[in-house]
Amino acid sequence: MDSVVIRVFSFSVLPVIIAAGHLALDSSSRPRERRLELFLLYLFGIGVAGSGIGGFFGHVFISDPVAESIGWPTGNPFQLEVGMANLAVGILGIFAMSRRDGFREATVIAATVFGVGATLVHVMDVVESGNLAPGNTIQNTSNLLRPALLIAFLAASRRAERSPASHAHTAGFDQWRDPRIRVAGLITGTVAAGFGAGFAIDLPAIGTLVGTLVGAGLASFVLARASGQSISSRP
Repeated sequence: MDSVVIRVFSFSVLPVIIAAGHLALDSSSRPRERRLELFLLYLFGIGVAGSGIGGFFGHVFISDPVAESIGWPTGNPFQLEVGMANLAVGILGIFAMSRRDGFREATVIAATVFGVGATLVHVMDVVESGNLAPGNTIQNTSNLLRPALLIAFLAASRRAERSPASHAHTAGFDQWRDPRIRVAGLITGTVAAGFGAGFAIDLPAIGTLVGTLVGAGLASFVLARASGQSISSRP
């Protein structure tokens, strides 16, 4: 159960916590469109890319433990197909971080259909067989929470972009955004690696914590360097 709970937390709740912490420490991110963009970067990064690629590795390379956590038979070749579907959604999440057009809506649709569809399958299994394994029940929290957050933040971001006072389409916004894409990517990588390493040694909570702290340290360095370059480039 612990690994399932930590996975739900790491890839659904943690992106929001990290985004909130980043916002609190980054005074340049306070305008509304920047706040929303910051949350979306972490949701697409950790929530979609990290979760999707992590799901790919789980279903393909450690398929038997994953099947056991769901309460399903091991050795099922359909796990390879599920793994590839996870990989596809994860790759969409990577590209959605740097895109700001309709590609984001497409990514949210894919993540939503996949998450809601998986939940329906798990609920049907619970009803038909009484299978209450953590991977068949608790995991559904993440399957539904992540799409809900993505839809809410993306809709709010689109409304903010349409505001007459919005600066989301200016060169200054893009200059602010570029290093934060790199930061979100770094933290996505360290959180995913930390969870994976922790899972391998049966300490997923510790691994995720270490990955988050390492990512935060690297992020601070990247942002400090970007701020210095921005100041030095002023006339």
